[in-house]
Amino acid sequence: MLDLTRLQNRLTNELEYNDTIILNESLYENTDIRHLSPVDVNAHIRRVTDSSYSMSLEIKGTMVLPCAITLKDVDYPFDIKTELKLSNEDDFDEEYVKINQNTIDIISIIWQNIVLEIPLRVVSADIDDTPISGDGWRFIRED
Repeated sequence: MLDLTRLQNRLTNELEYNDTIILNESLYENTDIRHLSPVDVNAHIRRVTDSSYSMSLEIKGTMVLPCAITLKDVDYPFDIKTELKLSNEDDFDEEYVKINQNTIDIISIIWQNIVLEIPLRVVSADIDDTPISGDGWRFIRED
């Protein structure tokens, strides 16, 4: 949870948040992610109005995914930059992230953005070294 009390009490108009977060493996049990490195998070939150804020968020890390051809582990680095709107009003628009009791759930925001970065498939860089054939078939490249 990220505490926004200082912003809401007008002690400051901007907040910085920098941390390295280790996401629980249970989050990616039902995804193609085999492993997720510790994630570097940088957030800058500023007041827009008395009840709304904007957050610039950068998320960096590496996920390990299976190769679509060989099923070997493939490191897939990501660097996500996004802008979010935050609000503590009860009747907020769907495009806003809801502030609950002066906090936002930064972990769920980070996880949602990582999930959006999972590619449909990845192919290992050393695929040329791997013989790809089976019983009565072989893999042919266009080139």
